[in-house]
Amino acid sequence: MPESRAHATPGTTDEIRAFIRRRFPLAVTAAVTDEDSLLDSGIIDSLGILDLVAFLEKTYAIRVGDEELNPGNFDSIASVARFVATKKA
Repeated sequence: MPESRAHATPGTTDEIRAFIRRRFPLAVTAAVTDEDSLLDSGIIDSLGILDLVAFLEKTYAIRVGDEELNPGNFDSIASVARFVATKKA
């Protein structure tokens, strides 16, 4: 599958950042940036990914397929925002 050139909007990134900080308080304590790994830092685990997916599907009216549940799409706030932009494109 070719890589999409879709770019996340600042509003999307802000909404995702706000959700992650609200749902996963360690993101605030650890002062996570948009590019920091949420998975490697332990801020989000496999159950957290499911919470994030539910939020994305509801908020952006997208469907996340099982094959899309990979670290490349959910590793950082920026990668999640790019993934949403790709899905909406």
